Amino acid sequence: MQRIFVQLVIVTSLALSLLLTSIAPAAEAMTVNFTWQGNQGYLATGTFNYDEKTAPAILSEKGVGTTQALESLTVSFADPSNHPIKTYNTINDGVSTGKYFQFNFNTMTQDIIGSIDIGGELPGDIYLKGTVDTDLSLIQVFDSGAEKIVDSNSGTIVIQSN
Repeated sequence: MQRIFVQLVIVTSLALSLLLTSIAPAAEAMTVNFTWQGNQGYLATGTFNYDEKTAPAILSEKGVGTTQALESLTVSFADPSNHPIKTYNTINDGVSTGKYFQFNFNTMTQDIIGSIDIGGELPGDIYLKGTVDTDLSLIQVFDSGAEKIVDSNSGTIVIQSN
């Protein structure tokens, strides 16, 4: 009788373990790093994350609120002497804080594509905006609200996936 009970406990434990494993598959977070360097030497470096099991082929995010696929996005800016200017955590836990935020990423080719607008948006802030492979500009927002292009390039942005 005791032998049957032990076998029943073992079989039940194995079945429960298999059931729980199949119900809750682990998320597979993909981390992607990117770098942009302007013609004058200004630098933007960033990192973003998404779940590669649930992400669509094209991640397209825009504006404030819950994102469709991105879990996080951080971008930092530095001057030509590599002195930090500012860092922005644009997306935290799947929520975007940027009213003008725009970001597109092809998960199949691992390329940032199309229009982007990342960084700050308030007086005193700086942000990167434009179209990848066409023109990307680093823009400073003055206290008056006026904006100035600080640096730009031909739209080149370099990706490193982990």
